[in-house]
Amino acid sequence: MASHGCNSQHRVGDKFYFDGAGNLLTKMAPKKVCIYALKNFATLIYGVNELIYAGADPNKVVFHRVGCHDVGVRCGGWGNIVMEIKVEEREKAIDR
Repeated sequence: MASHGCNSQHRVGDKFYFDGAGNLLTKMAPKKVCIYALKNFATLIYGVNELIYAGADPNKVVFHRVGCHDVGVRCGGWGNIVMEIKVEEREKAIDR
């Protein structure tokens, strides 16, 4: 979604894959994963799981973006990234 000055070198287009239980699929992840970015995925995954359990479309979650909590280079931090969640079938994700 967006990346500027990320210390872990996450870039726009990087993808983080999680299973339905919220586990990071490490074989499909970037070599380095920033803990501060990973932490903020928890909120998104929780919301998506709630929609799935309720029988609703998980891609209809209203707030589908989060950012790492680093304030960014312009404010004295290392960098900042913005991430967006999208739910897809496992087979589609593996084919990529």
